[in-house]
Amino acid sequence: MSNIYTFEKYLSKVFKISKAIMNLKDLRKDPVIDIRKIFMGSLYGSALRIKAISTIESETKEGVLKKRVGKISDDSIGYGLDNLTIRSVDKLWNFFSRISKRNGMLRDNIFDDYVVGVFDGIETYNSYNSDCGRCSTRVINTNNGHRVQYYHRAVVLTLAGFDFQIPIGLEMMKKGEDEVSCALRLLRRIVKELGVRFLDIVIGDALYCTPRFFDECEKLKVIPGAVLKKSQENLLETARAMKKIKEPKIKINTDREKTKLWDLDNVLWYTGDREVRVLWADRKILEKDENNQGNSIWRDKRRVFAFSKKIDHLRAKTVYSIGIHRWDIDAKMFMDIVKHWNLKHKTLHFERAYENLLSIKFISYMLFMFFFHRHINSRRKNKITGYINMARALYRSACINLKPEFILTD
Repeated sequence: MSNIYTFEKYLSKVFKISKAIMNLKDLRKDPVIDIRKIFMGSLYGSALRIKAISTIESETKEGVLKKRVGKISDDSIGYGLDNLTIRSVDKLWNFFSRISKRNGMLRDNIFDDYVVGVFDGIETYNSYNSDCGRCSTRVINTNNGHRVQYYHRAVVLTLAGFDFQIPIGLEMMKKGEDEVSCALRLLRRIVKELGVRFLDIVIGDALYCTPRFFDECEKLKVIPGAVLKKSQENLLETARAMKKIKEPKIKINTDREKTKLWDLDNVLWYTGDREVRVLWADRKILEKDENNQGNSIWRDKRRVFAFSKKIDHLRAKTVYSIGIHRWDIDAKMFMDIVKHWNLKHKTLHFERAYENLLSIKFISYMLFMFFFHRHINSRRKNKITGYINMARALYRSACINLKPEFILTD
C-alpha cells in the first residue's frame, strides 16, 4: 500500500477522523462548501507541506486534493475557517488526545509513566501593515523611525518525554495579557475537557515560577514546576544556602560533562508562603573555544528547577529529567514546525481563521508524528532517524495516487 493510502487509513482507523469532523461547528448559513471539506483541505495542506492557501486552491482544482476534498477557492477557505468556531476545533483536538491515551500511545515515557506537559509561548505572526483587530502592538525603532508593529503570540501545551513532542492545546494571548495568565486559561480548559487524570505534571520557564501559577495548578490537581532564576531571588538564595550544607545527590562524570545534582526538599519560598522541592545542578561542559580554534575549554553552567512538594514521591533523577526536557518544546518542536510546517507563513490574517489555521497545523503535526513514530517506525527493525524524507514521500505518493483510500469527508 502506498504512503498516502497508509496515512489515510491510519487517520480513519486509529483516530476516527470521519466521525470526529462531524462535530465541527460552522457559523455560516446554508454554506455551499461543507466546513469538513475546508478543514480537511487545510489538514492535508499542512501534512503534505503545502505552504500557501492559494496553492491548496490549485491542488483542489487539478492536483492531489481534487478527489480528496473537491474544488475550493482560497477565499472559500478563508471565509470558512473564519466562521468555524474555535472551540469546536479545540474539542476535535481533545478528541484526538483522548484516543492517543486510550490506545496506550502515551505509555513508556522516560518519567516513570507520569504524563508531563510543557508550557511555552511563541510569536506566530508580525507585520507593520496588517491588523486583524486581535493583534497586540509594539513600537519598533527602524531606520525609517518608530513604527507600530502588529503581532500575535500563542501559548502551546506539549507533552514531553516521548520520542517526539506531542502538542495537545493552543491558546492565543489577548492584548495586554501575560503568558502565565494565558497558560492557566489553557490548562483549565484542557483539564475540564480531558479530565484531571490526563495530565500529571506541568512545567514552564522562569516566567512560570510564581505563587499564582503554583496555586492554580494545584487547585486543578496538576503538579507544577518551573525553571528557577533571579526572578525569584529570595527562593534562589534560600536554595543556595541549603546547597552549601548538603552533599550532592547524584554525580555524573563523562568526557564532556561533569555534573553535581542537589535534591533540596523543604526549601522555604517566602513570597509563595510554602515549601518547595528544588533540583540544583552545577555543570562543567566541555565546549569549543570560539577565540581559539581547535581547542576546547570547560565552561561552568547551572540548571535550577522548583517543583511543588506534591512531586516528592519521584526520584531526584526523574524530577531533574522533567526539568531539562522543558527545553524540548522550543529547541525541537517549535524549530521543527516553523522550518518544516510553515508555522509563521503570513496567511489568512482574519480573527478566527488565523487561530483555526494555527490549531490545524499543530493537529496535523500531532497526527503525522503519531503516524510516523507509532505506525511506520514501530514496525521497522532499522528505525528511520528523521521523518522529513517520509513527509516528502507522502506528497509524491499523493501525486501518484490521486484517488483517496477513504472519502474522509462523507
